[in-house]
Amino acid sequence: MPASSDRPLYDASGEVQRLRASSLFAIGPAAPGPALRRGALVAVPVALALIFEFSFGWPSRGAIATAALVCGFTAMDAPAGPRALWQAAAAPTVGIAAALGVLSSQFPPAAVLAMGLMAAASGYLFADTLRLAFVGFAASVALMLSQGLFLPAHDALPALLYGTAGGLIQAAWAGCVWLVYDRDSDNESGWDWERTKARFRDNWTLTSPVGRHAVRYGVALGLGVAIYRIAGMREHGYWIPLTILFVLRAERDETDRRLVLRSVGTLLGLALATALAVAFDGAEPWIAIVLSLSAALSFGLITVQYALFTASITTYVVLLSDTLGEARFDAAGQRVIGTVVGILIAWLAFRIYPGPRESR
Repeated sequence: MPASSDRPLYDASGEVQRLRASSLFAIGPAAPGPALRRGALVAVPVALALIFEFSFGWPSRGAIATAALVCGFTAMDAPAGPRALWQAAAAPTVGIAAALGVLSSQFPPAAVLAMGLMAAASGYLFADTLRLAFVGFAASVALMLSQGLFLPAHDALPALLYGTAGGLIQAAWAGCVWLVYDRDSDNESGWDWERTKARFRDNWTLTSPVGRHAVRYGVALGLGVAIYRIAGMREHGYWIPLTILFVLRAERDETDRRLVLRSVGTLLGLALATALAVAFDGAEPWIAIVLSLSAALSFGLITVQYALFTASITTYVVLLSDTLGEARFDAAGQRVIGTVVGILIAWLAFRIYPGPRESR
């Protein structure tokens, strides 16, 4: 069945192919109330992981919670039953991507190549549905963050385990929700292998917007990694590809809109997170609470107001980094620089390599 652009976002069929951000002072496409309630529900595994990681001093130090965060975006449009299946399938993918990030970070050309290929594959998944595309998104984020931490090679196995564990926690929670709350919903998986093969085959060409987007996405993200490695931005350089990953889409107008929203949201998030980090000054119980709230707002606001979503997820990343001992004010300045560079690369990507029906 062909996807339709006018389908409601939370369509259990899984046929939604695009998530368009509203303008800066608008709300949508989802209504705030239901979206925020769903976001709070999906954030529960992130909060539980943070409690255990901080309370018991686990060596993962937020890695499991962050994996639960990125896996939480997978199949957010699905009822709890199929969401559990999608998240369980995404969990090992995120774990493998995290391990690959650790290994590839040892050698700069390998880091650039791994990021470029992963991003190209992630961009190509938009040929099918948003549900499948978010699996690629989660894997790309896991690869990017683990590369940016510059961990020793022997941490590849823990990264694999932490990334997988975070996704499985999300899947287990969705399964529990299905058992006690969401059993009357349409529990079709939304997976159709024949449809997916047909869409992949139809878009395996540079005359397709998705095909060109895959190339554009891979090159832009690989370039983002190359720039921060060459510039020696070890601590916060991953902010460059992270910005590109969030804003660059197959449509120029959607990309340009997200460039503005990302700029505003990042500045808000940096200001808020830096102020909170100073106020809490390492008080991990309070930081865990704010991180949990940030995760809930990230899930809830991604379909409501993209700038506020960006502010929420920026707050999460900055506060988590603060617990790892990063210098607060120096980090804020470097993240602003990284965001500016990432936005510039995303803006140039369409000007240098436009869509099949667009001019330079």
